[in-house]
Amino acid sequence: MEKIEYKEKAIEEISVRVKEILELLGEDVNREGLRETPTRVAKALYEMTSGLRTEPPEIKVFKLSETGDVEYEEDQLIVAKDVGFSSLCEHHLLPFIGKVHIAYVVGKGGKVAGFSKLIRITNYYASRPQIQERLVSQIADALMNSDVEPKGVLVIGSGVHMCSFVRGVKDREANLVSIATRGVLKTNRSLRNQAMRLIESSTKQNLL
Repeated sequence: MEKIEYKEKAIEEISVRVKEILELLGEDVNREGLRETPTRVAKALYEMTSGLRTEPPEIKVFKLSETGDVEYEEDQLIVAKDVGFSSLCEHHLLPFIGKVHIAYVVGKGGKVAGFSKLIRITNYYASRPQIQERLVSQIADALMNSDVEPKGVLVIGSGVHMCSFVRGVKDREANLVSIATRGVLKTNRSLRNQAMRLIESSTKQNLL
């Protein structure tokens, strides 16, 4: 839990520096429309980087046998598709947005991850200055090392990056795809291809 006093002080300090940046760019920070902008930007940056100041969410484990249902089978393939994310490129502090697709193989304990926890862990690692290649690796490691104890994990991320969309090459068609694999989904090509086919079945036109 973040301390309110720290949050208020941080937003105040950030807003002062945003105001200075606007002045250096040649703007009149006292004109209508910009007077509250430094504070708005400070609050937005603070919210978008919450993962720097909070603990990672616990990946809650489910085991159907505990509720009297049939236990999840060992080696069962689980796929969570179209998990949306937004993050800040650490090179230019411009947003990149897209979707993450997560596949994992159930381990000997027959345990699976709560779906909402996969979304939360994605948002957690996206909420900081980031690069997409690291983002998918961090998600994969978090799940692989969790109490779910999967035999393997595959994470695919696809994103549009504003640093190349609005500046530099200004390419508005390109999106970046990054993949991280762990365990049997790294070593077993047949199983990895099966997971990727399941992911691609609903994303053939565009991974976004």
